[in-house]
Amino acid sequence: MITRRNFLRGTGALAGASILPGGLLINPSAFARGTGQNVLVYLFLRGGIDGLHLLAPMSGPERVAYESRRDSVLIPEDRLRPINSEWGFHPRLGGGPGDSVGTPVQWLHQLYNQGRLAVIQGCGMSTAVNRSHFDTQAFIDLGTPGDKSTNTGWLTRAASLMPNLPEPLLSTNFAFGSTASRAVAGDAAAFSVSSAQEFRVDGFHWSWNETNSDLAGHQGAHELLFPLWLGGGPDFVPAGRTAAEALEYMRQIDFRLFDPVDRPDGYQPEGGANYPSGTLGTQLRNLAQLIKLDTGVVAATFDYGGWDTHEGQGVPNPGDPDHYDYYGIRLEEFSRSLHAFYTDLAGSSLGNLMNRVQVVVVSEFGRRVRSNGSAGTDHGYGNSMLALGGQVNGGLHGQFPGLDDLSLFEGQDLDVTTDYRQVLAELLVDRMGVAPGNLSQVFPGFGSYEPLDVFTNDLAFE
Repeated sequence: MITRRNFLRGTGALAGASILPGGLLINPSAFARGTGQNVLVYLFLRGGIDGLHLLAPMSGPERVAYESRRDSVLIPEDRLRPINSEWGFHPRLGGGPGDSVGTPVQWLHQLYNQGRLAVIQGCGMSTAVNRSHFDTQAFIDLGTPGDKSTNTGWLTRAASLMPNLPEPLLSTNFAFGSTASRAVAGDAAAFSVSSAQEFRVDGFHWSWNETNSDLAGHQGAHELLFPLWLGGGPDFVPAGRTAAEALEYMRQIDFRLFDPVDRPDGYQPEGGANYPSGTLGTQLRNLAQLIKLDTGVVAATFDYGGWDTHEGQGVPNPGDPDHYDYYGIRLEEFSRSLHAFYTDLAGSSLGNLMNRVQVVVVSEFGRRVRSNGSAGTDHGYGNSMLALGGQVNGGLHGQFPGLDDLSLFEGQDLDVTTDYRQVLAELLVDRMGVAPGNLSQVFPGFGSYEPLDVFTNDLAFE
């Protein structure tokens, strides 16, 4: 039988079987057969991140135009961390508030230098212009710009077209968050939780949830659910039994961080990964654990909000640890969380799992090029997307739209030169095995598929 301690530590050893309360027998291998399955991570920066604050021009005509328009949110050239002679990252993508731009880069900037992070410029909805958060988020999540009437999300449709998917322990699609992303709308099996500790049936008074060994014959309420699914009955009974078994199996996992005294069965990140304590870091850590356990997860969605910076957006002052920079604080947590996720999976004892995990980052729109009177920026149009993974071709991709008067969209915004669906389509084809001819089922009305060379197109990996 599988030992509880070995299982909980997330080694991925899914051999053997466990007897569950009520006499049910679960064989883990009957659920998760996803060894070698690629995983798609869809991270949405809700609120509309200012992509021009993330990556800013450092020289040439674009710098001149940038300085003439940014005003109160302009990042001085000497406060950017350069990636080449023309462009520089916001310093908090690669260092803390007390780190000067001359210190070695960390986190996502470090992964960019290693060729594992791609920045795709000029992305957005080329077929629909909308500056409403709710409408634009819905258009992107559903994969149907200009149309919110569809009842399925793009990930739901995509999963139905991915070949040779494993039978998952719980679900093919996971949505980390208080509410499920509309990208998985229409998938009745999609599992939505704020954190992996919620993979359990605990809808009872706290004192009823766990078995009290000091009380003779006492059983936790969750254990009393299992006898309901024993025996035959309607078609839904086997499905209910399977769900109950899977949830109980997941219940045994301690998703908290390892502590030798308080949490000896907790999760131990590998490769020196250090997840920040915020929600995004915790959720990505939970996903890394699920991937290592080979639970059959194929796609996971995440939200990281707080980017609607109409006022007090902030300007970095690297080297000053006491300087307050709202945007920089959000950016650092984002950067540290993704770097920890990458480091953990790349340094896994099971091999470099980042070779089969790809992260794509999108936001509903960018911000106006000109700052407003409140030291912030208003809703814009074009933006950047990010891609991260062991099979990502790092560097700059796409075509920067330009900041001169003739290039700005409606005289005020970055234009869109790459439809965001081009990036997602390339990911689906090159990394998830979706046939190019089936892309119209994922993105109706999308048109031609034009690869940007963001991802490698070899599905074989070590």
